[in-house]
Amino acid sequence: MALGPCKWISTITFAFLLLIFTVTLWSLESNQVQYPFAGDLTKMILGKLEGWSLGKHGVITEESKRETKSVGPNMTSCHPSYGRTDLLVDCCPPGFQSPLPFVDFQFPDPQSPLRIRRPVHAVDADYIAKYDKALSIMKSLPHHDPRSFSRQANLHCLFCTGAYDQQNSNAPLSIHRTWFFFPWHRMMIYFHERILGSLIGDETFALPYWAWDIPQGMVIPDMYTNNSSSFYHTMRDVSHLPPQTADLNYVSDTNLSPEDQIDLNLAFMYNQMVSGARKTELFMGCTYKAGKEGYCNGPGTIELAPHNALHTWIGSSLNPGREDMDRLWEVWREAHKQQLDIKDPDWLDSFFYFYDENLRLVRVKVGDVVDTIKLGYSYEQVHRPWLNMRPKPSSPPKLARQMLKTKEKNKLEMLSRTHVSSSELDTHGRALDASLTVKVRNHWRKKEKEEEKVIVVHGIEVKGDAYVKFDVYVNLIDQFKISPKFREFAGTFAHIPGGGAGKRKIDLKLGVSELLEDLEADEDESIWVTLLPTTPSCSNVTIGGVRMQYIK
Repeated sequence: MALGPCKWISTITFAFLLLIFTVTLWSLESNQVQYPFAGDLTKMILGKLEGWSLGKHGVITEESKRETKSVGPNMTSCHPSYGRTDLLVDCCPPGFQSPLPFVDFQFPDPQSPLRIRRPVHAVDADYIAKYDKALSIMKSLPHHDPRSFSRQANLHCLFCTGAYDQQNSNAPLSIHRTWFFFPWHRMMIYFHERILGSLIGDETFALPYWAWDIPQGMVIPDMYTNNSSSFYHTMRDVSHLPPQTADLNYVSDTNLSPEDQIDLNLAFMYNQMVSGARKTELFMGCTYKAGKEGYCNGPGTIELAPHNALHTWIGSSLNPGREDMDRLWEVWREAHKQQLDIKDPDWLDSFFYFYDENLRLVRVKVGDVVDTIKLGYSYEQVHRPWLNMRPKPSSPPKLARQMLKTKEKNKLEMLSRTHVSSSELDTHGRALDASLTVKVRNHWRKKEKEEEKVIVVHGIEVKGDAYVKFDVYVNLIDQFKISPKFREFAGTFAHIPGGGAGKRKIDLKLGVSELLEDLEADEDESIWVTLLPTTPSCSNVTIGGVRMQYIK
């Protein structure tokens, strides 16, 4: 279709402006250096030209019709944010008000030696001394240097408390409780590792990882207890220092023997990594898109625990084990043969900014960090006994169902005698100040082969700033047998203050297909779901309800 005279004039005018714009920025964009506003303006002009040249009845491809929902920070929008609802923090970098030049991420030379990250319990004294030296130099750098320890620590503050707004929006950006949890931490660790190596002139330097998921690694590494080293931090809980075994599902201190705690940890890891994480969203977190309408608040299994639980157990936000989150993403991908990798271009094209070892600001996309080999590093393999820790029911499944039916009948008779209708038992807005058991419709249609049954505890609202934790069980008849070591355990909700969620309600999703099979309840019309508070702060928690959902 021919364009009218006015549109031809406008098109030529925009083309001329684009030419001038390109020449003007040529010097800025040489050597791949860019400015944040340049790409956005170019896209806007090209978009106008494309729309006008096609005309109202022009042919538009599916790709050109698609509106991007990828997420990225507006680096000039930094503002004070809340680490907790009562704690206003200002972690904005110096000079953030002015746009800064950046380069797009480039993969390291594939011919370079592969950096091998080893479990910290297996590294030797020479390595620890080298790491200590690198960290000591980093801590000596002034705050205006983005490689300094204070600026590196502030990265977590910036992106986890909503200090930045999104590009082209005043919606805050926070990576926690979403599908950005793993890729953002991978990016941060990648650049942190390369900066440390450059400070000591070692291009092969690799961070160690705290292998708290295997028996040999379930104590805080010794190097973090030496008060004369750069690793030491005063805010760690001294009662949890070696030889205390870590509690991956921490609520409060117990009197378990090391052997019993290890068994409990391994059973818990099976649930969080295997049976409860058989679909992408369950492990990675909810789908987070651009703008206020694209926000979600649904954490994956590992972020809830061990991540949140270990933060609380250690007693410090400077968790020495954060490197292990990246490794567990690789372990999960490997377990599923990369078949559950996210293909959504909005996720792959979302981006963040980090300074590299050469003091260059780098824009890196999520799609850049999916493959660790391309990033130039890998993990030394360890034996993972939790892969074979599939739990057994605490009671015979048939007996459990009979007892639950009897309890239901007795409860209905009691309601009838007291003239209370069953509708008054709705969980909406219910405070979780005591154990709550609800009947949930389970089998309303045939589950397709690739679907996962998921318990959704929706509309969770947390008030106050205390650590909050409750566990979820299915068809539980004996509350003295409550443990991840039993098949009735479906998962946990562990919430630490902050994370940029504000007052937004949270949805907890727990994969239960394997659990229901083991409890012989996968074909039952209904199941009983118990929410069991494990911290006193649960009295400040309300829930919207509990339902069953299918996820492909």
